[in-house]
Amino acid sequence: MENFPAFADWILVLVFGVFLPFISGVRSAAVFKEMKVEFDSATKRRFYLGNSFFLFIIAAVIMLVWGLYQRPYSQLGFATPASLGKSIQWWMIGLFVLIYVVDIIHSMTSDNELDKTISRMEEQTPFMPTRIKDLPAYIIMCISAGVFEEIVFRGYMITFFKTILAGIPSAAVWAVMTPAIIFSLAHYYQGPKAVFKILVLSLLFGMIFWHSGSLYAVIILHFLVDFVSGLLTIYLAKNKTQS
Repeated sequence: MENFPAFADWILVLVFGVFLPFISGVRSAAVFKEMKVEFDSATKRRFYLGNSFFLFIIAAVIMLVWGLYQRPYSQLGFATPASLGKSIQWWMIGLFVLIYVVDIIHSMTSDNELDKTISRMEEQTPFMPTRIKDLPAYIIMCISAGVFEEIVFRGYMITFFKTILAGIPSAAVWAVMTPAIIFSLAHYYQGPKAVFKILVLSLLFGMIFWHSGSLYAVIILHFLVDFVSGLLTIYLAKNKTQS
């Protein structure tokens, strides 16, 4: 694309891809640390809807700028996977699912890990749903995160770094790694273990997008990860109250 990246794209990457995610992470860490009581359902619903609106605004601005420069949205990832008949993206999807399922099984079947998971949930992610009535608003946030974060961190930022790094050694590696590192570090308030897991999953998301040229698979996977995580926290919270 001849008109990419423009000066506006540099600003958007710095503001929406780096500055705001870290500011949001710092603010979340401070709020969770200062809260003396557990999030109630009303607070969680406001958090889910507010976060969804925030993500929508960021993605909408990026797509608006993309359209104003008359760039094809297919270059942003809104396209049928280019390598639909090739096996590499399916191997990546399969590897992602395998890692995620193994991690869940390990966390749920080991008593030591289960205790750590519950402790981390209460201390670092108190916004996670713990009751069925939390789910409707939480699902909205899962959809928003799946769609809007993938537009920003995969479709937009990988395309950005792919373009500016073209011609240097290992350009593809850095184009995928850079957004994944930024995205995972922005979740530092969830603890180092969560940051590492998010980094691994983000790298796989990036590779899936890189090889397919499409956001559709990573949007679905992102939604499912967040949704399943919510179901698990509800299950753990229910079991804890019964024990």
